[in-house]
Amino acid sequence: MRLLDAFRCSLVIAMVCASTAGCESISTKSDYDKSFNFSGYHTFSWISTSPLVSKSPEVSPLAEGRIENAVMSVLSQKGFRFVDNPANADFVLAFTVGARQEVRVTSNPYASGYGMGPYMWGGPYYQNIDVREFTQGRLAIDIFDVKQKQPVWHGHATKSISSSDQKNAEALINKAVAAILKDFPPTSASN
Repeated sequence: MRLLDAFRCSLVIAMVCASTAGCESISTKSDYDKSFNFSGYHTFSWISTSPLVSKSPEVSPLAEGRIENAVMSVLSQKGFRFVDNPANADFVLAFTVGARQEVRVTSNPYASGYGMGPYMWGGPYYQNIDVREFTQGRLAIDIFDVKQKQPVWHGHATKSISSSDQKNAEALINKAVAAILKDFPPTSASN
């Protein structure tokens, strides 16, 4: 009996850890022009004096500067050089940031009755309903080729924002930008 209880306890702990880890991770996706050759990229700039194209009202006005600093840091670590004049850059960047409230409802039905094994009888079915409200944050970065004046790369990150994330916004922004730009520039057969 103790072995079965230990197994159940381990299973519950594993499920809690898995669900917590899923809520805490940053999810990223990217898309790019597969025919474009990124190997000629050495310099970058912002698309305009304010590269923040759009933001939701829930986002702090301090976010723009933090995102700019994070992008510049990540791209510099990758060997790209920032130039002030967009016309002199190989590529320019713009970004959007947003947050929205979401509600997640889950239900788990269970039976309460008499009998053994799968043959439950004589009792009603009940349902545990869990309602969770959370903030979903999203940051998107777009890269445009200066010569072609066309978008060539897009990446975005989403995450459920915790109270800890809100207290450490700069750290979260740094992690999100690093995750988005992790695979930039893309490598493909055409490069």
